[in-house]
Amino acid sequence: MSIDGIMLAAIKKDLKNRLLNGRIDKIYQPEQYLITILIRNNQRNYRLLLSAHPDHPGAHLTERDFENPSRAPDFCMLLRKYLLRGTITAIKQPDFERILIFEILLYEKRYNLIIEIMGRHSNIILLDQDGLILDAIKRVTSRMSRERELYPGIAYKYPPAQDKLNPLFLEEKSFIEKTLTLNQATYKIIMNNYRGIGPLSAREIVYRAGIEPERDFSELDEKEKNSLLASFMDLKEKILQEDFQPVVGLDGDNISYISAFPLTHRQEKSLEFQETGKLLDFYYEKGIKDKEIDKKKRELGSIVGNYLEKIQRKKGSFQQELETGKNAEKFKILGELIIANIYQLKRGIIEAELIDYYDPEQKRIKIELDPQLSPADNAQKYFKRYHKARKSVKYIEEQLMKLKEEEDYLENVLLNIEQAEELKDLEEIREELIQEGYIKDRRKRKPKEADQVQAPYKFISSAGYEILVGKNNRQNDNLSRKIARKNDLWLHVKDLPGSHVIIRRKDKEEIPVETIKEAAILAAYYSKGRDSENVPIDYTLVKNIRKPRGARPGLVYYENYQTIHVTPDEEVVKKLKIS
Repeated sequence: MSIDGIMLAAIKKDLKNRLLNGRIDKIYQPEQYLITILIRNNQRNYRLLLSAHPDHPGAHLTERDFENPSRAPDFCMLLRKYLLRGTITAIKQPDFERILIFEILLYEKRYNLIIEIMGRHSNIILLDQDGLILDAIKRVTSRMSRERELYPGIAYKYPPAQDKLNPLFLEEKSFIEKTLTLNQATYKIIMNNYRGIGPLSAREIVYRAGIEPERDFSELDEKEKNSLLASFMDLKEKILQEDFQPVVGLDGDNISYISAFPLTHRQEKSLEFQETGKLLDFYYEKGIKDKEIDKKKRELGSIVGNYLEKIQRKKGSFQQELETGKNAEKFKILGELIIANIYQLKRGIIEAELIDYYDPEQKRIKIELDPQLSPADNAQKYFKRYHKARKSVKYIEEQLMKLKEEEDYLENVLLNIEQAEELKDLEEIREELIQEGYIKDRRKRKPKEADQVQAPYKFISSAGYEILVGKNNRQNDNLSRKIARKNDLWLHVKDLPGSHVIIRRKDKEEIPVETIKEAAILAAYYSKGRDSENVPIDYTLVKNIRKPRGARPGLVYYENYQTIHVTPDEEVVKKLKIS
């Protein structure tokens, strides 16, 4: 769902109302193509979001919180150098394009901060007072584009102009001339000939004229064309008067469209907003964010799933070898039978039929022999196979144990992925998989950045006790080994993947039974037993848990525990959760 020129005009109105003459206090770059600017104006603080992300570019006032990197990227540092403490003197949308220009005055020097909202070609650019590019968040060289370059030191040029008219300058004569001989769906006539009008807006203009948007323009009579012109002129006046009614279209739980005004040609339920910033925050949280989270979950889930499949194949192969190894006793018996009958065996025979003294029925058994070996050497050959098989059993059992540990670990990771609620939680899981060698890391980062661990979920029990829940294995380790005190209470679902849960003890007070039950419900909810009933939860003091040296993240052993059975309850989780 792209932002067209009309939606951008509505955004510009809100930005002008709140930001004009405001002072830039802080600038951050929380993501590669995302800039946030904190602005103080009329004794209020505002956060301006500028996004050049190829999938969801835009500009609006946001109330979302962002986690900023410990070291600001170069582009962010440049913006700080030239814009901090500057005053926003104008906000413009040139020629009704999908471009916003923020004119900023600092120490009698003027700078232009430009955002171009154009899909994968979106960009954020800073110009000096002479119109020269100081830098762009995405530099574009001649090798990347033959139409336009964007890099420091050259003059800024607008994106290549399309053969479209500015709808704000629309006149009856130009409308008739522009559309006189065109044979296309009527809405496409509007969209393809007038700047800043997207497909939804074009369809709405046609629909409000009493015409089916898909109907061929050449079929319209004069009355219908005049009705279309009137509908178009009505929209033009609303834009000029900044009479916007931003709405979001909802198809069930999914967002189907965003628009600067209600769309009468759509049948979905619509939700109206007073401010474009609140609308776009809602759109991000409900539309973009959920899609991004689902995408990341699929990507990480696929990686973990592939490793689990490999483990299953290895286990199957080892199980077959184990069955063979467990039959090692028969090789020992064959060797002993050869020794027992060595007096009647000669070199050169390929088979001997002997009485099996180990068989209660004393049946005869055929034993294969190597004709090149003596009877004694043939016996030794079977003894060697026996010892080799015995050794292989021990090795295979060790390997199967290691595979089981790895399988349990990856099952826990998969659960963490499924239950993740934020993109940053998924990124932390990805970091864990990088550190454990499941994903190759091609980024150059300082070790400190990779070691950073997010805060766990926080809850307050009905009795006022703080309860902490790990979101992934790295957090589980950090929670149980670094955050928790030895006399805090530790909980975990029995024999299933799940989060570590800690009840913070108040001095030497006994923790109420009700608080233990509530923490157990949390442990069950953040486990693979979420959809089960009567889930067993083990709990013990933190001092009773230990982590083996070299063990994978999240793996601990515990003793002196008790068990409580609870049923996961989402309402309890919501009631107790604080962050």
